[in-house]
Amino acid sequence: MSMDQLIKGSINKGFRKYFYDETVVGKLAHTQFKNGVAKGDEIDVIMPVTGSMFDYDLGDLPDAEKLEASATKVRIDRAKGFHFVVPEKAKQEIEGALRANNKEKLQEYVTQYREDVTKQFASAVDSAYANLYTRAGHYVDDGGNAIAIDPAIAKDLFAYMQAKFQRGDKKGHNAWVEGKMVAVIPPEYQFYLGKMDELKYTESGHRKIEKGYIGHLAGWDILVSNNIAQPENGVFYPLFGIRGGTLAGGVANDMHVESYTPDKNFDTCYKGFGLYGVGAPRVDLLGTAKISAPLKLK
Repeated sequence: MSMDQLIKGSINKGFRKYFYDETVVGKLAHTQFKNGVAKGDEIDVIMPVTGSMFDYDLGDLPDAEKLEASATKVRIDRAKGFHFVVPEKAKQEIEGALRANNKEKLQEYVTQYREDVTKQFASAVDSAYANLYTRAGHYVDDGGNAIAIDPAIAKDLFAYMQAKFQRGDKKGHNAWVEGKMVAVIPPEYQFYLGKMDELKYTESGHRKIEKGYIGHLAGWDILVSNNIAQPENGVFYPLFGIRGGTLAGGVANDMHVESYTPDKNFDTCYKGFGLYGVGAPRVDLLGTAKISAPLKLK
């Protein structure tokens, strides 16, 4: 195996393995990797199953409604590019580790390149998901203005959104799924939650502590992301929804990666890109609020 094969293979393998762990807003989404997609392609993303209730008069039961996973159309219309340099000295050390079959040393080298690419790509997808706030079926503001957050309002907003989701779409679909509700907030909102005794940090139900997790309040697992939409200065749109069931996304299964050597030196450079697309198939499963959260020390 050459250094080129090692780095390209590590980027793609690590990208698929660690992408979801690096997302925060993406915890609200069902994201699927797809083979053989090009920019502009429209794909089917299979969402988790949903069912509905009906009135029953204790007579003969009608035929059961088949519970099906619903497919939602997502267009692969976005790309995130990257580039990095492997200095000549690092190249020599990697090639030496390859000859010696020093797997520990090889892992140490390639991890730094793979991690950076995966984190940048996951952040780009998170930003795209965050900008779907305009599709939210549950929305609140202050008469068209942003709600000015303080510790009391910070708590009340979670209770308000809990009630909105529990009411559902009034067609038999309850939008509240106990143990699966996630709220993603900006760091400025976290500042006010930090003043509350009620915020509970718990690892219960978590196989591992996920990126951005700060605690649990009013039935919501709370995650913090600096990718939350901020369309105007000082105004944010936190998101509320169901873990893995509110938003939909498609990602090309393999990143395009190529290497080249600049004319001016002997370093080895890599450049490439990944493709993705996002959507919001169920507006009744997505909530947001127009807030302002100025940082004030008292």
